[in-house]
Amino acid sequence: MKQFNKFFILGVFSTLIDFIIYTLFIVFGLHYFFAIVVGYGSGFVFNFFIGRKYIFLDGTKVKNFKHEFLRVLLINLFAVALNILIVYVLFSQFNLLDEFGARIVAIFFVFFWNFFARKIFVYH
Repeated sequence: MKQFNKFFILGVFSTLIDFIIYTLFIVFGLHYFFAIVVGYGSGFVFNFFIGRKYIFLDGTKVKNFKHEFLRVLLINLFAVALNILIVYVLFSQFNLLDEFGARIVAIFFVFFWNFFARKIFVYH
């Protein structure tokens, strides 16, 4: 549980980076697709290096840094796609929420995906 709590705190900071960039892109009239990709990518880089150094200390199933990074990258590429899909459905398709509300819902679901996928597929 301690590891989950640390990951949650790191996720808050990563999400702040992500959401600030996302907001700037939306405010300047760029499509939410690009805002998600750039914002999430920025948060991902921060999250990966801090998480690797301070949270997932028990080791890795992958001994090679490049392979570890590629696994985490693949998990996060799925997370970006999931973000885009949720925002598309809630905002573009059904107009249930605006770009910000839909993104907040997406962030909630993606947080759990990221933690458990990294815990299962990358770190023991």
